[in-house]
Amino acid sequence: MAKGIRELKGRIRGVGNIAKITRAMEMVATTKLKRLQERAEGARPYSDCLRAMVGRLADQVSADEFPLLKKREGGKIGLLAVTADKGLCGAYNSNVFKAISSFARERTGRDVALFMFGARGGQYFRDRAPKVAEAYDDNMEKIPFVRVRDVVQTIAKRFVDGEITELHLASTRFESQARQVPEVRQLLPIDAEALLGEGADAGGDFIFEPSVEEIFERLLPKYLEVQVYGAILEALASEMAMKRAAMKAATDAANDMIGGLTRQYNRARQEGITNELLEIIGGAEALNG
Repeated sequence: MAKGIRELKGRIRGVGNIAKITRAMEMVATTKLKRLQERAEGARPYSDCLRAMVGRLADQVSADEFPLLKKREGGKIGLLAVTADKGLCGAYNSNVFKAISSFARERTGRDVALFMFGARGGQYFRDRAPKVAEAYDDNMEKIPFVRVRDVVQTIAKRFVDGEITELHLASTRFESQARQVPEVRQLLPIDAEALLGEGADAGGDFIFEPSVEEIFERLLPKYLEVQVYGAILEALASEMAMKRAAMKAATDAANDMIGGLTRQYNRARQEGITNELLEIIGGAEALNG
């Protein structure tokens, strides 16, 4: 019985240590989430406004003058994906992986090339389809805008050169601390009708100075860079929200386990005390008898 009590005490101590760690990780995630949420929500109006402007302008220019508007049949599809560097963030990574795999299955007969942000995604798709064409080993929490710009420019060049005929973006949209939605959306070729459908207003009379073509030529690269960078910011906020929730659930589960083990420990200890008392009483009666 003493051995069982010692084992229970050791388990309670071990689970308690785990609860302290998960509680600390939850507090760290809460602090980071506030900062990352502010960044994501701060970038969203700029990203939405730029999307609306590009949608309005793309509807007024010729696709022959801008290669990024040109639609091609067949060919390889590029998929730029944003995943996490680490685990312990609930279903965050697996949800993105499912979205990527579903996207590839729906395009049977087409090659899909993955351009992967985040170490977890590179590890997961190393031996799975679709194949990783390029994996970027940047620290996702500290990735600068200029790095994202360089990556986007390189992939856009592949589109212009015909190496890929489409480019899509797989990431997680941050809606609230309780809701994060994995999604895949098209970046190239730019579809003016789709952008206008997302809320851009094509109506109204505008005077463009300089010309529409010149404005569009300057906005187009910025549009792609901002869309990808904004998606990364939202993905980071989503990751941290899910990490906080996962750590809270782990802490609660550890506390519940400690409660159960403590009850077992108390019962075992009471049984031990009762048995010792019975042995003492039995011994005393034997002496008196």
